[in-house]
Amino acid sequence: MQTKWFQPSSWGAQSTPAGRANGAPTEPGPAPQNGQEMNAAPTASCASNGLGALDSNWLSFEEIYRSAGIKAPRLGYSICKVIEMLHNEHIRNLPAETRRASLLMALEAAGVAVDEVLQDATLRQRAINSYEAIQQKRLEEYEARKAQENRAIQAEMDRVTAEYLARINRNLDDLAHGKEAFYRWQMKKQHEAQRMAEAAAFCVPRAQSDSMPASRELAVVIEVNKR
Repeated sequence: MQTKWFQPSSWGAQSTPAGRANGAPTEPGPAPQNGQEMNAAPTASCASNGLGALDSNWLSFEEIYRSAGIKAPRLGYSICKVIEMLHNEHIRNLPAETRRASLLMALEAAGVAVDEVLQDATLRQRAINSYEAIQQKRLEEYEARKAQENRAIQAEMDRVTAEYLARINRNLDDLAHGKEAFYRWQMKKQHEAQRMAEAAAFCVPRAQSDSMPASRELAVVIEVNKR
């Protein structure tokens, strides 16, 4: 069985499943090179047995097999066909040995060698493993790019944070300097008021000081300044 089966450039650049655009079927993918032809009636997909819907950003298994250039084997007895046979309602609930015997009997009756089926399984395993490795590498590269972006964002955030913290600290320093300057002025004011009150006290005879409003106010000022 001949096959061309590494197409990393097409797998790596695939953003949506091959052969689809906006969810609608389009022309099939490129045919294999070297004169190979795809089987016009593909066998049952291995992905159709309970594996669920695939993410729209990934190739389906059939598309991977087709991109790898895997043709349906002689008489259509691929490993996917064998899976379909084993899940047939007539034998799927039978004991394992009975199912094995039934399968081998069917292959022998069809003239299909077991090695052909095993070779087909090997090629398909290699194809999906190769696709997985390519996508894993793409994911790691994407992760590295995002990590670098995050580091740049973090650096910018740290720079902006440091800038705003510096502005906050300058505001706090300005406020502290203002409070300190105001306190120094208050001390000078207290001293000045004390001096004026003491000097004014000498301007009024003691016998008249209690009866004069100005004298009483000066006495209050003196008491306040002493505190």
